[in-house]
Amino acid sequence: MYKSIATFCLSLLVLTFIGCDNVKKVLAPAPEPTVKIGFIVAGQRITYPYGAEMAVTEINQQGGLFGMPVELIGHINEEAGPEVSVQLAESLIVEDAVVALIGPNRSSHAVVVGPVAQKHRIPMVTTTATNPNVTQAGDFVFMASFTDSFQGAVMAQFAKMELGISTAAIITRKGDLYTEGISDFFSSNFKGLGGNVVDHVFFESDTTNFIEQLTQIAEMKPDALFTAGFVQNIADITQQARAIPLQNANGVPTVFLGADSWDSQLLFADENAEIEGSYFSGHFSPETDEPNARAFVDTYMSIYEATPTGGVAVSYDAVKLLFEAIERAGSLDPDAIREQLAATENYIGATSITRYNENRHPTKSAVIFTIKDGQKQFYQQIDP
Repeated sequence: MYKSIATFCLSLLVLTFIGCDNVKKVLAPAPEPTVKIGFIVAGQRITYPYGAEMAVTEINQQGGLFGMPVELIGHINEEAGPEVSVQLAESLIVEDAVVALIGPNRSSHAVVVGPVAQKHRIPMVTTTATNPNVTQAGDFVFMASFTDSFQGAVMAQFAKMELGISTAAIITRKGDLYTEGISDFFSSNFKGLGGNVVDHVFFESDTTNFIEQLTQIAEMKPDALFTAGFVQNIADITQQARAIPLQNANGVPTVFLGADSWDSQLLFADENAEIEGSYFSGHFSPETDEPNARAFVDTYMSIYEATPTGGVAVSYDAVKLLFEAIERAGSLDPDAIREQLAATENYIGATSITRYNENRHPTKSAVIFTIKDGQKQFYQQIDP
């Protein structure tokens, strides 16, 4: 009998603890609601999220959106496969219930992620994806950067009118939307200005030895070589071109020209890259005197002890553009946000956007850099 009573008491004690635990669960406060923003980066641009995080921190310091804190859910797709970015976008929208997507940064990724955002009717603002086709998916897809049609024209005009270059060769990474697109835009604009494209050669993505292509180009003795590739491509091409050496008809070293893919500290820190005296276009100069942009630079440097690149600045702006559109919309309704993104006028952040056109491409300036003592230096700003 004593045993039965003891067993009963023990059982009662256990039930009491279970009951109390259930009460605790019922009385525990529900998780605080947040406004979730998805962010996708492809490749080795690991600093790009820093700009987005800064923008989120600023809005949260001001009370968040509609009294709710903003949560940035970011993913870095280091493998750089477009299909991975598509999977990440689906997961962010369906599982994480983000109200918008920021990125991707590469055109070849943005052009396939765009249809995902359009299908779910979720606003998407790309970062450094510059090919005009990235917005073709539909009216929910916007660009925060200038287009390659503008960037290509800027570099062609700079080469012909500023540097006095008459002949140019082009070397392009094959099979990538960005590299092939920027090459075509540079070529057509340079020819339209009376320049002569003496050769245009291609290489595969895994190429490290460019001697065959560069030897072919060297026979044409171009004044300039426009390089459309990514950081490691640029380092290898410039090193091997100087070793040949690549020169114009007067025996002067051929000038290297590039686009915004050159704007990477990985390139400037590569001891093998022969980029001194080169010129390339970019999104943003940290030497700016514009007050908003200056504040962005100073804050970034105080946090990360480094100078922000154009990609960091555009990542910051993509998030800020979205926040301003949400605040003007007065709600988190996707259609209202989309309408306000399209209505953006005179945005001033790290970079500036005058307005969006019917294709959701922004009207904004580009910057020309030169490389001196191994580091980029502001050369001039080109307004649209």
